[in-house]
Amino acid sequence: MQPETPIAAVVPDLLHLQKWNDMHGDTADPFWADDDNLYHFTCDGRGFGKQPRNVCFNKLAGPDPLHLKGSLVNSMDEYGKANDTGQDGATWKVTGQECIDGVFYTFVVRNIYGDKSKDPLMRQISFNASLIKSHDRGVTWTRSAKENYGTPMWPGSRFGGPGFFHYGRNGGQVTRDRSDTFVYVVSNNGFWNGGDDFILARIRRADLPKLNAADWMYHTGGDGMADGSWASDIARATPILSLPAKLGWTSPVFIPTLNRYLLVSWYVTPTLKKWFEPGLVTYDFYEAAHPWGPWTFVSSFNDGFLAQGHMYGPNLCAKHQERNGDNVKIDLYTSGCPFEDVPNGLYKNWRIPLTIKTKPLPRTTLVNDNDPAIRYTGKWQVGAKRGHHDYRDDVHFTQTPGEVAEYEFTGTGIELLSERYKDMGSIDVFIDGQPRGSVDLKVEDFPRLAQIRVFSAQGLPPGEHTIRIVNASSEYAIVDAFAVSTAGSEP
Repeated sequence: MQPETPIAAVVPDLLHLQKWNDMHGDTADPFWADDDNLYHFTCDGRGFGKQPRNVCFNKLAGPDPLHLKGSLVNSMDEYGKANDTGQDGATWKVTGQECIDGVFYTFVVRNIYGDKSKDPLMRQISFNASLIKSHDRGVTWTRSAKENYGTPMWPGSRFGGPGFFHYGRNGGQVTRDRSDTFVYVVSNNGFWNGGDDFILARIRRADLPKLNAADWMYHTGGDGMADGSWASDIARATPILSLPAKLGWTSPVFIPTLNRYLLVSWYVTPTLKKWFEPGLVTYDFYEAAHPWGPWTFVSSFNDGFLAQGHMYGPNLCAKHQERNGDNVKIDLYTSGCPFEDVPNGLYKNWRIPLTIKTKPLPRTTLVNDNDPAIRYTGKWQVGAKRGHHDYRDDVHFTQTPGEVAEYEFTGTGIELLSERYKDMGSIDVFIDGQPRGSVDLKVEDFPRLAQIRVFSAQGLPPGEHTIRIVNASSEYAIVDAFAVSTAGSEP
C-alpha cells in the first residue's frame, strides 16, 4: 500500500487544453468501465449524435487522452428531447456515473433552470433523484423514465445532486475505507450550481444492483481512521463539507499513488443576474484521507483565462492518472458556454490536464509586461485595455520574426504568461543563453486564451538569470507577464 501523501496544490495545465468539437452538450463525468473505455452522459445536447436530448449516453475510446474518439451509444429518447419539461416544470438531467462490477450506473434527477427556479441566487434546482443501471454497456437501462418520474427513489432535494466516488477501472479494486465492500456517493442539497453542503452516502456493492433506496446508509458524524456513524434515515445525515452556495454537482476521485481523495467544488461569482451568464466561475479543490473527511482546502482556479465565455460543471477522472516523483497527473473534464452548436463553440467536452502537487508551490511574483526591466528589441507594440483578461489589461506584441524580449531576474524559476489564439505564432525561449525549446501559441477552434503560462523553467540555481523570448514566425507573439519564483513557498 502506498503511504499517505497529502495534496499541497492542484495546478491546471492550460497550455494543453483539449476540446471535442464533434460533440455538443455538458455534464461529462467520464467513468472507467470494465472494457477499459471511458463512458459518460451528456445533458441538454446531442452528445456525439445528431439529435439534441435531455440526456444521451456516449463512449470515449482510444489509447490515451489525446486520441480519444467519441461515439453515441444511446440517445435515451424516453427522457425527452432537449429542454422537454414535465407537468412539474422540470427536465431530466443526470449527475454521477460509474461502472461497478461490470454494471453501468447513473443518477437521473429532475431539474428546473435558474431563471425559473425562484431561487434567490438564480441556482438551478435538482430534486427527485433515482438510480438506473445497464447490463449491456448502456444500450438499455433499468428503471424506466416513467417509473423514475412517478416514484423517485429519493424524493425531494436532500439527495438532489449525487456523484460517485471514482476508485478506478470497473469500480476499482481498492481496499482503503472498505471501498471493496461499499460504494460511496456524495450529494449536495439539491442544486446543479452552487449547492450549500455535501452529505455522504454508501451502500454495499452487493446490494447496489437492487436499486433500492432503503439499502443506503448516510454518514452522521465522526472522521479520521474510523468511519464514524451511519444511519438509514437521510434526515440524520451530517454534512462532510459546508460551503453555502459553493458546492455544485461533483464526483470525487481516489488517487491511489497518494492514498488521498480529491474533490472539486464549483460556483458562480458574483451572484447571477441573468441565466446563464456568469461573471466568473471558480473551481476549488479539497483533499481528504477518507470519504468522510475532514476535507481541507487545497487551491483554486477560475475561468478568467477565457477572453470570452465561461466553463462549468467539472468532474475528475480516475483513468490516465500518472505519478512522476512528487507530482501526479490527472484529468478534469468540464464544459463551457455560450451554448451554440458550432465547431468552435464551447458547449463541448473539455479536458483540462491537472498536476497534483505534494510539495508547496514556490513563492512567485508577477512582473507586468510594461516593467522597465524588460528589454524589447525591434518594433514591439503595446496593446492596452483590450478587454481580453490580460494581466493588468495590457500586453506587448509583435508580428516581426526575430524580435526579442529579454528579462533579467533573480530567483529559482521563471514562467512566461502569454496568449493562445488562432492568429498566434510560435516563440523560441532561451534561459541564460541556452535554448529551452519552442512554444506554439496557435490554437484552433478556441476562444482567445489569456494569461496562459506557456513556458516554465523551475529549479534554477538561486541567483541572477536571463530569459530571452524570440518571435519565431510572422504571426503574433505576445508577452503579458513573467512569474518569477523565489526560495520559499506560497503562504
